Amino acid sequence: MNRIQTACFCLIASALVLSGLLVVELSERVEPNAADASLVIARDNFTLLTADTTSDEESLFILDSVSGTLLVYRLDIPREQLIPGGGIRLSRIFDEADDGGGSRRR
Repeated sequence: MNRIQTACFCLIASALVLSGLLVVELSERVEPNAADASLVIARDNFTLLTADTTSDEESLFILDSVSGTLLVYRLDIPREQLIPGGGIRLSRIFDEADDGGGSRRR
């Protein structure tokens, strides 16, 4: 076996090791956008959900089923405060989507 053959075998072996590491890494990852229904509270006309919105921030999402309004509050956990983040009527979002030239779906 000469140097070229030895180098080829080493490259093939390292490619196999790296491929194996890639397969193991990808198989251990969980889908980052997976929903967890245990975090949702649905009572009467309101649905509440907390979720991480940035790496160091958590928000409370409140959906009012009667008025169709989504409210968002930022949670300041160290200060124990709810800070209003905004709100929007869901009908407005869907109306804007319909105005984009698409057909109306129901």
